Amino acid sequence: MEKREFNDIGELLSTLSPYISARALARICDMSESQMLQYKAGIKKISPKNIARINEKLRTFAAEISGYTLTGA
Repeated sequence: MEKREFNDIGELLSTLSPYISARALARICDMSESQMLQYKAGIKKISPKNIARINEKLRTFAAEISGYTLTGA
């Protein structure tokens, strides 16, 4: 799988938008939706601590859903 890096939350959410909304990313990262939307709009600058938190939560979420399978039974 190709590694992708993004400079800001807006860029990340734009790429994820067909699959995950800002609201969903906020839930995945245990953050408030308003905080995520402020980061997306550039109103609030994201701290290095929250960048690390988002990266960790994204990795955990991706690992979790990679084990999901629909059997159709």
